[in-house]
Amino acid sequence: AVLAGDHLQLPPTVISKEAERGGLGRTLFERLQEMHGEAIGEMLTVQYRMNEAVMRWSSEELYSGRLAAAPAVASHTLSGLRGAGAAEVPVLTLVDTTGCDCEEEEEEDGDESRRNPGEADAVMAYVRELTAAGVAPGEIGIITPYNGQVALLKQMRPESLSGMEISSVDGFQGREKEAIVLSAVRSNDRGDVGFLSDQRRMNVAVTRARRHVCLICCVETLQSEPFLKRLTDYFEANGEYRSAQELLG
Repeated sequence: AVLAGDHLQLPPTVISKEAERGGLGRTLFERLQEMHGEAIGEMLTVQYRMNEAVMRWSSEELYSGRLAAAPAVASHTLSGLRGAGAAEVPVLTLVDTTGCDCEEEEEEDGDESRRNPGEADAVMAYVRELTAAGVAPGEIGIITPYNGQVALLKQMRPESLSGMEISSVDGFQGREKEAIVLSAVRSNDRGDVGFLSDQRRMNVAVTRARRHVCLICCVETLQSEPFLKRLTDYFEANGEYRSAQELLG
């Protein structure tokens, strides 16, 4: 028998708390590796989706640096898209909402989900920059971990951007877009990042992109979690850093 997959992406969604306590949330991959070690597995190391700069963070953080980008995709950028004049758009962009009055809010209906209206404004402003550079709406995906933010962004999306997909991380697993805009939502004085600290979730979110990723977040909040600090540091060191104030005016 051959079992194919990636246990470093999203785990099963388990509705029953009792089933989760019984271990249903742990994948068969994880169980087999714990029992037999890496000797039973064979890792496919060449990926055919992402620019090397997008891939390298995931490779170093989660796959012990073993991933490699196929030559056909290793250096592709938005400027290579038909009709796009986006030569000046870097592969990685970090938009920092720290100090920009972009605070998270809990959903009013009692749902545990969250949204961040100020950050949503920055997301839509950034998308307008991408489309002005010639990137088609259908080549852009907005990903956010919170359904409350998904709903808010869909309300804000104009008809001219109807082809642009807005989804949760879970809804995007297994798929890709040329450009991904990632809205992290969490922004608070407590340094509370919620399930953004789930490495598998962030791995999926970042690696949906082929040519460009823009991470829009409160860097001050995310840097309270070491894993997320390494993510924001990587974007800043290998891409473009911008304050959200540039987008919000």
